[in-house]
Amino acid sequence: MRKRIPVLLSILFILLLTACSSHSKVYNLEDITQLFEKGDLHLKPQAEDNYPTIKNVKPSVYELLDDILYIYVFESEDKRIEASKGLIVQELFNTPSDINPPLSYIHHMNNVLIIYITSSPLDKNFKKQIDDIITAEQVHK
Repeated sequence: MRKRIPVLLSILFILLLTACSSHSKVYNLEDITQLFEKGDLHLKPQAEDNYPTIKNVKPSVYELLDDILYIYVFESEDKRIEASKGLIVQELFNTPSDINPPLSYIHHMNNVLIIYITSSPLDKNFKKQIDDIITAEQVHK
């Protein structure tokens, strides 16, 4: 199972890098948090801490159903794509290789990278709810 996580993350980033990036809407943090609220997923802001940055972008961090959601807002989709190249979540969060790493679900929407860290697999309906929020917004842009 441990060997599959890096492979799955690599595949996800290949898909991410092949996405079209021209003339995309630029989202801000408020846009993203409102999408979650509209989707009936309530985010609880977490106190500023020493959270990992990606290419000098600090995340906004929220609790979502007892787990942690990191929202990275980049200046452009191109900068988000560049920052995501070779990103390995376990390394970003300094997870030792001798313990079971937390599960991470990565979503991207134009200039935004969302990383959801959970200690257990997501319920299929909950994962679909997050996917639907992001997909619906991309269709309406």
